[in-house]
Amino acid sequence: MPQDVNPLIDRLCAAFPDVFHRQTPKPFKIGLGEELMALAGVHPALADLTRTRIRRALKVYTGASTYRRALAQGGPRYGLDGQPAGEVTPEQQVIARTPRVPKPPAAVDATASPAPQRDEKVKPALLEEVIAMAIPGKLDVTLKINQLPQAKPASAQTVLFAVHADGQTVVVELKNKAWNTLKTAAENYPQWVAAISGKLGDALEGGFRLEHPTVQVFERKAQPEPTPTPTPNSEEPAATAPEPSPSTGYAKMTLKGRVPPKPAA
Repeated sequence: MPQDVNPLIDRLCAAFPDVFHRQTPKPFKIGLGEELMALAGVHPALADLTRTRIRRALKVYTGASTYRRALAQGGPRYGLDGQPAGEVTPEQQVIARTPRVPKPPAAVDATASPAPQRDEKVKPALLEEVIAMAIPGKLDVTLKINQLPQAKPASAQTVLFAVHADGQTVVVELKNKAWNTLKTAAENYPQWVAAISGKLGDALEGGFRLEHPTVQVFERKAQPEPTPTPTPNSEEPAATAPEPSPSTGYAKMTLKGRVPPKPAA
């Protein structure tokens, strides 16, 4: 674990020993992260911490192999008080067992000019000031897929499937009618794309749930290959040369087309 968050994790383990533990961690209940960050500056153990620092510590803690193994084993989830609050679903167990693939480093163009250096760390005071000036808005998440996912029935009216997108695992619970729309597209369209839009839901290990999803399907028409245009033949037939005279070897002269001279007055 990164050294800068180790002291924070130690403090969380000391403040909430019923759920935080380095060697034998317990799966968090859904929403525990937001509940913990709401205690920033309020709880005695978190009085000098910001939400950003707590979020960073949680990301490292839940990304550790010990925590992922606890999720993969399944069983109950726990709150800060150590009381069970929900269960780890089979889908979440599968996600926890899936090894994380590190993103490859971006290729560097040796001929390009070096990027300007900038301070990547935003001062906490500035961040809190900007957050205090936040205006109301609306957040929608849109997934784009072009193949039919593997789904499991979640209830009599819905199916459940997951999509890996940009390093996040998004779990979608779709109504049967919308699911049939995807199936119809996969069966009838040679090429298609579906946009699944919804609200950002509860955080999951390595991703989140998509709430109230809606589906739009678009058929992708194959582009016809351009027809080659015939090249016009601009060459003209060569003129026929006059036949040579058998006696001289020179071409015969002809008077055809000549105007006879006028007689003298």
